[in-house]
Amino acid sequence: MIHAYADFSREAGTIRKVNGANLAPPVSNFTAHGNLNDAYRAMKLPYARLHDSPLDNPGMRLVDIQQIFCNAGADADDPSSYYFRQTDDYIANCRRCGTDIIYRLGTSIEHSNERYYSYPPDDYEKWADICIHIIRHYNEGWNNGFNWNIRYWEIWNEPDLHDNMWNADLEEFIRFYGIVAARIKRRFPKLMIGGPAFCGLNEHQLRLLAAECRRTGAPLDFFSWHSYTADIGWMLEQPRIARRVLDECGFPGTELHLNEWHYFNADWRQYRNDRLYCREANRAMDGLHGIDSAAFLTSVMTGWQDGPITMGCYYTAGLCWGVFDKYAVPYKTYYALKAFGDLTDFPLRRRTGSDRENVRLLAGCDPGGNAALLVSSFKNAEPIELGISGADLSAMRLLCLDCELDLEPVEPEFRDGKLILTPTASSNVWFLPGIAAGK
Repeated sequence: MIHAYADFSREAGTIRKVNGANLAPPVSNFTAHGNLNDAYRAMKLPYARLHDSPLDNPGMRLVDIQQIFCNAGADADDPSSYYFRQTDDYIANCRRCGTDIIYRLGTSIEHSNERYYSYPPDDYEKWADICIHIIRHYNEGWNNGFNWNIRYWEIWNEPDLHDNMWNADLEEFIRFYGIVAARIKRRFPKLMIGGPAFCGLNEHQLRLLAAECRRTGAPLDFFSWHSYTADIGWMLEQPRIARRVLDECGFPGTELHLNEWHYFNADWRQYRNDRLYCREANRAMDGLHGIDSAAFLTSVMTGWQDGPITMGCYYTAGLCWGVFDKYAVPYKTYYALKAFGDLTDFPLRRRTGSDRENVRLLAGCDPGGNAALLVSSFKNAEPIELGISGADLSAMRLLCLDCELDLEPVEPEFRDGKLILTPTASSNVWFLPGIAAGK
């Protein structure tokens, strides 16, 4: 028996909204089965990072520099050189769903037979000018634009992924980053300029980037990187490592964005190149979107509450390796993100604990005393004895996410005043709304 508790009489700070994601709701195929707006809105995502948007919206010219400024030889100051219409609609639709934007300046990943855009720009200064005009369009109304105050602007994606994302050495990318970031920051000193979305957390690479920023005065307002793993402990440790390295390098104020992550228990190289291995790995990982993945993501975001991370962005909230299948039917991971989003309506965190690391709890209440509790049980078969104190449970509901149920109500079982949660799958997520705190 695993022992856990939630004490709604003891304050524990504020619940942090680390539940960002990649991709806005798709706008292609919108009038067929592709309208995900209501389901997307229900996840209550604070931010959508706009990377790989064209892959989620086939045939549309979205977000990427070459999609907006398609003729590299055109005049960067000429409004007619830019095509904004589809990206305008894409971002506007996302904002109507209540989710703000992290705009990735660069290109989507290329898995094509040849590479077309994953090369260093011919002219770094001109590329920076193009970025400046894009920012002006969305924040200053330039070229029939908007005043949306998009705060976060990320330079490139995975420059350490040679071939697919950056066809030059990393030192050249770091030089490129220094030039472009400094130019953009001079023009927009109040915006958050950062990146570069490294494939993984690599201390040496981070120190090289920080040294270049220190040498050139380029900003590193936020540092971003990615992680695909099945190790919750490693997901929680990475932000602490990044914080230590940045502090040592003289960047104590740099935000930490782990802005691509996903449950993944396989070898990337084999996964990408061996179809049989890919199929078997997907089965072993419950299709990457099943109940183990769902419990993993809620466990990670719960664990991040006690670390230095600023923002997490799950990959993705769309159709592309996302929380919906190709028919727009939600996976288990969708319901896990929805449960966490619902918990953020109760931002005043309360004290919780568990004697097992694979069982994690997050409790919160709102200023009116309404409260809720999220329980994540990752690869655990033991029953959980949960003591809840400082609260009235008379109106509490118990919602279960497992292989069969999608956050659906089940009858709670109490024994000696404790709530007994009995796993019904390899992993489980339970959400308990209807609690009244302070009782």
